[in-house]
Amino acid sequence: MMFTYDVFWMAKTIQSILCLLREVDRMPTAGLPAALERASADRIWTAEFVKVTAATTLVRICTQVQIVTMPLFFYHLGGSHTLAGLSMTFFTLAALLTRPFIGVALDAYGRKPIFLIGTAVYMISTFLYGFIAFIPALVLLRILHGVSFSASSTASSTIASDVLPERRMTEGLGYFGLFGTLAVAVAPTAALSLLETFGFSALYGATGAVALIALLLGIGIHSDRSRRRMAASAESADGRSDAGAPAAARPRWMMLEPRAIPPSVIVLFVSLSTSAVTVFLPTFAISRDIGGIGLFYTVQAASMVVSRLVIGRWSERSGPRAVVIVNLIALTGTLAGIGFSRSLWELLGWAVLFGFANGCLVPQLNAMAVTHADPANRGKANATFYIALDFGIGVGAAGWGLAIEALDMQWIFTLAAALPVVAMMTFGIRRRTRTGRER
Repeated sequence: MMFTYDVFWMAKTIQSILCLLREVDRMPTAGLPAALERASADRIWTAEFVKVTAATTLVRICTQVQIVTMPLFFYHLGGSHTLAGLSMTFFTLAALLTRPFIGVALDAYGRKPIFLIGTAVYMISTFLYGFIAFIPALVLLRILHGVSFSASSTASSTIASDVLPERRMTEGLGYFGLFGTLAVAVAPTAALSLLETFGFSALYGATGAVALIALLLGIGIHSDRSRRRMAASAESADGRSDAGAPAAARPRWMMLEPRAIPPSVIVLFVSLSTSAVTVFLPTFAISRDIGGIGLFYTVQAASMVVSRLVIGRWSERSGPRAVVIVNLIALTGTLAGIGFSRSLWELLGWAVLFGFANGCLVPQLNAMAVTHADPANRGKANATFYIALDFGIGVGAAGWGLAIEALDMQWIFTLAAALPVVAMMTFGIRRRTRTGRER
């Protein structure tokens, strides 16, 4: 009875919030002074942005719960250590391989339908974990879950870029990612506590309920896709496309957005380098007899939160190019410094810089990827960006794992520090090439 009452109360609360947000959307804007209309057009925290951010954060909480507990669930069902380690691989590969198709579908069929389908399948998959009793069925469910996560996350990122004002895209995407950082900080501890007290069935039942709330929030989202597609067509007809060619000239079967590739290449190098810290910092700390390494991730997360609060204004004042170059330099120094650290205090100092640089680079590069593309192709642009990000994390973890068999840990971080330098060279070469073409 208490559970039924809680579900009823939660549903009524969500309904009230959605009704309030709809009323905000319907407020008239006619007759406002021009300055107020411009301010309204530049607002980040619109009803649509709040809804898509809230829904995405809930899905990220669910994903973090599964990242922490899924290996334990494989052990629970009698799986080996190798199979438990592959639990994330199944999920990640499924998400990575389907992102190009999701990007095409987003631009062809709309953002909201793909988001709702992806989130619905995600929710159902999460509930089904509590009824799985065989390893093969769990593997298949992990693959299905990866596909649904790919659809939900790529669609939500595209909706966010659609509803954000162009001038404040970097700032808005920084806030959009901020809540994902908070989810990473909160979800693992809550998941392990719930698992210890109630077991796997209750854990995945509760996680499925969180995904259901995300789905209900998604139903209330009104995508801005139609207006932006018409605007993109008008720009193409007037010959004002960024690339100097109409968007319609691009083949529809193309799964990647060409104008999103340069920032995606840079984020590939960034994720390749940062994966060395994400995966192997605890091993490095043990080899140096450094205790309390968990504080590194706490400080990193706090620094990343600060970076998401300042990146928008910084980018607006100094320009995206300056933000990217400065943070790539900071990331290079940080990775090299970690490799030479001998104490926890040294590592905590580098954690501040690592979290800040990483927290600035991802939203800035994501904003560059979506703003360089036509609004009608932002689904492909986001898919292109996240393919590079996921690929870098996955390949980086495996690559550094192979390298550590032959090299000392210090050299692993030194090699990782070289990758942002390569990214800077790529960034500079592209800048000079574009300038030469303009001349």
